Amino acid sequence: MCYCCTKVELPSVVDLMTAHFGFRHTMSTPEEATDGSVLGLPGKMTNATAFVYDHRGPRTSPAIEVQAWIDPPLEGSPSNDPTDTGIQALGIAVADLDAAITHLESAGCTVVGRARSPFDEIWATVRDTTGVTVDLIERPGAEPAQLAHIRVGSRDRERSLGWYGGLGFEEVDRAEVTDGTFLGIEGGADASVVRLRLEEEPFEVVLFEWRAPEPTRLRHPEQANSAGLFRAALRVEDTRAAHGDLVSAGYEFDRDPMLVELHGTPVPDMWICFLSDPDGVPYELVQRPRSAFRP
Repeated sequence: MCYCCTKVELPSVVDLMTAHFGFRHTMSTPEEATDGSVLGLPGKMTNATAFVYDHRGPRTSPAIEVQAWIDPPLEGSPSNDPTDTGIQALGIAVADLDAAITHLESAGCTVVGRARSPFDEIWATVRDTTGVTVDLIERPGAEPAQLAHIRVGSRDRERSLGWYGGLGFEEVDRAEVTDGTFLGIEGGADASVVRLRLEEEPFEVVLFEWRAPEPTRLRHPEQANSAGLFRAALRVEDTRAAHGDLVSAGYEFDRDPMLVELHGTPVPDMWICFLSDPDGVPYELVQRPRSAFRP
């Protein structure tokens, strides 16, 4: 999951994740100018990136790619409307919700909603110091904390389910939302929500289709330097093979496979490519060799 911020914000974001959730800052790339076409930008781009994993480490845990934008600078502000189309929040499972909230409030974060979710989980919606939304879900045994999901808004649930299903996502559960208190919505709500998961992967896409309140942002931001949670990555064994299979299945790609380097990290050169879901959420297919990461 890519978390876009400024150079000034990067250290505090990493500190929030490591000090308050027990996550691991495993590696970083140096501040340098690289080819912007990798992310669909013209000319050169300059940023610095820190990779953070939960306590399970790089071989098992999903990653948060904290990307500090320098040139071009960061644009816009993170989503703060739970009905927004596109990526809305990062979900983290914790063993003790009260303790987690106390820690986060001491760091300047704000609780905007708290109640049981439609899946009967104790849930709190929190805004961090840069404005990014974090969903905290209390789950026994989630000690230390674990990355749990990304929350995504869809304009057409069935269309989205077909798209995600073609990538291998399977439906875990679904529910109807009639009370949005857990997300900070006052009064009644009307939405459907589906939990999706890849085989043998505990990290989920939690997909919402909002009917009321009606969404105000109708599509995910387009620019790679947009503030907040911008894109997600999926590991594949062979990027070019996966690209060919998906093209044959009718998928359209934003950018075809290209070879990239992660300077300053133990990760060897790897092939990546990009495609977007029906609402513009970009997904990166990454040829990610497990052998490059120490346990």
